[in-house]
Amino acid sequence: EECLKRETKKRMVSKLSSLGIPFLNGIPEEMLSSLGESVVLNEVPKDHIIFKQGDVGESFYIIVHGGVRVDTIASAENEANGNGTGTDDGKSSNEGNGYGDEATAVSTVTTNTALGSLGPGQYFGEMSLVNSDSHLRSATVTSTQKSILLSIDKASFQKLFSCNNNILAEFELRLLKDSAKLKHILAHSLGIASFREFLEAEHAGENIDFWVAVKEFQDNEEDGLDKRKERAKHIFVTFCANYADRQVNLPHTMLAKIDASLHGGTESIPSDLFDAARHEIFRLLEKDKFERYKKSSTFKSFFGRLGIL
Repeated sequence: EECLKRETKKRMVSKLSSLGIPFLNGIPEEMLSSLGESVVLNEVPKDHIIFKQGDVGESFYIIVHGGVRVDTIASAENEANGNGTGTDDGKSSNEGNGYGDEATAVSTVTTNTALGSLGPGQYFGEMSLVNSDSHLRSATVTSTQKSILLSIDKASFQKLFSCNNNILAEFELRLLKDSAKLKHILAHSLGIASFREFLEAEHAGENIDFWVAVKEFQDNEEDGLDKRKERAKHIFVTFCANYADRQVNLPHTMLAKIDASLHGGTESIPSDLFDAARHEIFRLLEKDKFERYKKSSTFKSFFGRLGIL
């Protein structure tokens, strides 16, 4: 039986690229094939709840055989006013005093909405692969008949792409499309180049160059002390000092703290030296520039290069 399951998984994974799942386009065939080690084959009976609305998302599912329905549940409080409250014997609790104080009864009304049905070759739960660990399912999915599902958990999927950040970033962009956030754009080397092109046109290119320089500083923590000091001082002189040619907009207190760490006579250079500054620049870019970038021809051109329509 185990041999049969392994062979079935291998056969189904080999066909993933032909199932028409749009965000799997562009993933090399050998990577899809290697998913066979991580894929779980799930056989579920009719009316089996695969996951509930509000559950933490952990896996992505592809329907091999059978089908599922997708429902959402919404709750709302309903208030009703009346003269007095009822008692078990059917009499008003304020009976005998001639009038009743207004009381409010609150009840919860639950509405179940059917979003649709899915069948063989279709998929669900895909947002769990790119969202944070605290991502909650937005709907309940239940099998409508005996079904066979392939499932891939987030940890296994991301481990597969750990050696190629661009492929993982491209997968996330294909999945999210217009709902992609700045962090998803900057996870791809072409995304960084595209966003830089947009910012240069807005006379704000120093911000992305500072962000990239700090990332490289953090990624090269194994460098010797002298090289780290040299790299850190170059970042400060280029982007942070009062006389910097490409000065970024950072609070004075933040700059003073970095300056003190660099010139205070300490022997070590902490890897988080520029953390607060990098987060601040990212926040400003997300707030002031990102939405305009997503409406620009530069953004459309970037997605076009990846084949994302």
